[in-house]
Amino acid sequence: MPARVPSLTVRELNRALLARQFLLKRQRIGVVDAVEHLGGLQAQWAPSPYVALWSRLAGFEREQLTRPIDRVEIVKATLMRATLHLVSAREYPAYSLATMEGRFGAWRPPGGPALADLETLHKKVLTFAARTPRTRAEIQDFGASHLPPGAARDERLRSWLTWAAVATSGLVWEPLGAHFEHRQQARHVAAPVKLRKAPKPEAAYELVVRRHLGAFGPASVSDIATWSSVRVPNIRAALARMADLRRFTDHNGRELIDLARAPRPQGDVAAPARFLARFDAAILGHHASERTRILPEAFRKQVIFSAEVWQTYLVDGFVAGRWTIAVSPKEAVLELKPFKRLARADRAALVEEGERLVRFYAPDSKTHGVRG
Repeated sequence: MPARVPSLTVRELNRALLARQFLLKRQRIGVVDAVEHLGGLQAQWAPSPYVALWSRLAGFEREQLTRPIDRVEIVKATLMRATLHLVSAREYPAYSLATMEGRFGAWRPPGGPALADLETLHKKVLTFAARTPRTRAEIQDFGASHLPPGAARDERLRSWLTWAAVATSGLVWEPLGAHFEHRQQARHVAAPVKLRKAPKPEAAYELVVRRHLGAFGPASVSDIATWSSVRVPNIRAALARMADLRRFTDHNGRELIDLARAPRPQGDVAAPARFLARFDAAILGHHASERTRILPEAFRKQVIFSAEVWQTYLVDGFVAGRWTIAVSPKEAVLELKPFKRLARADRAALVEEGERLVRFYAPDSKTHGVRG
């Protein structure tokens, strides 16, 4: 008789996610190692990776991330879900290869060129951006004379080809574009030669799957595919090669897969007040319908709409409100915007945590405070 597959409650899945995301207890770990463990960091908004690490690492300061960015130990590039992430330089080639098909297909017009048809354009773009960082407008102007047949007459296709040249040709952001303070036009540069050496596809897919389970598991195949944009057959093949796995089900009977030695705390483990960054991956690591392990369905539309994922805070491990911050030379104020009435103790914990965050976020302001 086959062994019974253990079932996990929503709270148990929540605590597993928090433990892996370093949101139960701040960790003392090097920043490059932390970025790898977390499966990369969302980076659509320049301060987000810094806020994410501040909430997860003990004693984190901005320079601890800025330094490895400047040394190209961490790079910013279009990767999972065709969105911007920070990943370590040593894992960038695997992420780049594994997510290529998903990036290439993102927003591609019907009848658009095949990836192989862009090879010449990609080579020319890499040469164009080999030493001098280029803006998207500069890449568009440069690529105008190297478009595939028919593209010159199709405005939508021309626009997509410019995006594809940035997202699928091996370009990364210049280091300055990954700094906390960056608010200027993005500039892209060819990835260093050492970052262009692709691993074997099997190794790349396995690394991405393993990183997802380590950062977001237990998870379904659909969760991994949603987070990574890797095709399901490649995910299933990677899982079949991995021996150190366990199987579970959730409250809806879905099959969940996990690394055998990954942490799975009890659902009643205490969870501290925590602030999540804009586009925080803790919210985006699963299929949309399964984000209830951290984002209650009642609050989903207040957090995620259009292409936006707002800054939020956690109470008892679950999203309970949004936060904003207003910064001027005179003062910096973090405002709590609760979705429900906060208990006195929860508000006190959020204010204490928020006062530390606002000082981290705006150290040069004369005064700091929390409202709401």
